[in-house]
Amino acid sequence: MEFVPLEATKLEEKIAIYEAMITSTADGLAVTDREGRILFMNPAAGKMLKFDSRKAIGQEYTKIARAADKNGQFIPPDKRPLKTVIKTGQSFTNSTANYYIRSDDTKFPAAITTSAIILKDQIIGAIITFRDITHEKEVDRIKTEFLSLASHQLRTPLSAIRWFLEMLLAGDAGPINSEQTEFLKNIDQSTNRMIQLVNDLLNITRIESGRIIIEPRPTHLGKLIQEVLSELRPKTETKKQKIIVSIHPNLSAVNIDPNMTRAVYLNLINNAIKYTPAGGEVTVIVSRKGKEVISQITDTGYGIPVSEQKRIFEKFFRASNVVKKETDGTGLGLYLVKAIVESSKGRVWFKSQENTGTTFWFTLPASGILAKEGEVTISS
Repeated sequence: MEFVPLEATKLEEKIAIYEAMITSTADGLAVTDREGRILFMNPAAGKMLKFDSRKAIGQEYTKIARAADKNGQFIPPDKRPLKTVIKTGQSFTNSTANYYIRSDDTKFPAAITTSAIILKDQIIGAIITFRDITHEKEVDRIKTEFLSLASHQLRTPLSAIRWFLEMLLAGDAGPINSEQTEFLKNIDQSTNRMIQLVNDLLNITRIESGRIIIEPRPTHLGKLIQEVLSELRPKTETKKQKIIVSIHPNLSAVNIDPNMTRAVYLNLINNAIKYTPAGGEVTVIVSRKGKEVISQITDTGYGIPVSEQKRIFEKFFRASNVVKKETDGTGLGLYLVKAIVESSKGRVWFKSQENTGTTFWFTLPASGILAKEGEVTISS
């Protein structure tokens, strides 16, 4: 009888367990060498890509798992994250769905993670895991369509309510006493808040669905900001706040979509005013640095708790320290700001200290943005 060392038996058992785990997992998995050639591909990956996983061994991963962006444009191998991961060792997870192209040229949306395999401080290859998120995308599409439809249907009755309220307050239906006037004003304010919520929901669904029209034209940001401040002047005067505006003197017009950019300024400046106590200060600065135009909005308000700052751009999120002080709010404004800025090829970030104030920055390309065809525009 042949003697088999106990250590060898245990090693074989571990290998068998690992192979079973990798083979049976529902997620696609592939391992490559430093050149991006496939060393292993599990059956799930082969099934999703409609390619025999055994025949994939030795072939370049980017040729077996071809990729396309969200617009359906083919992504060349040198633009794929695999090359960067193998070079730098840093993992990569796609934040928006890319598409994998099957062997029959059909495609599916995939959530993809690419990580380096490191042995003794040397990168020896990469491991790619992915899954088909067609169902998740379809659920998101249905949710977006429902929100868009519901928001559209709400706008008509809300507009009618607002119109009748204006008639009542103007005395078109006869005189009203001071108590009735106060009630009607409260109803009017609530109606306006509801209309703003509906508009925000519409704008978000339009941007997320990719149906938004981008119509850039030369726009002077200083003039755009003054228009926003004129609209918000009643609020600043009521709270006796000081507004400081500084625009780079040599800043020329920027080729951007003025409606979309106006929505960004309106949300950020309105928040600064809203979350700054009476007598506070709001500063708006626009400058240029390299290839970017940078806008800065600073307030001396309540600030954002450190523990909650990572959630500030989430949909429907409002910081705990302002909810009790300012009950009016939907938590959609900053989510919308981020969506608009990023769709304009810009960046947005902030710095905040509780009870001291907050500064938001966002950038726009100084060279302007490209036009984009769509179905709808930003709703004011």
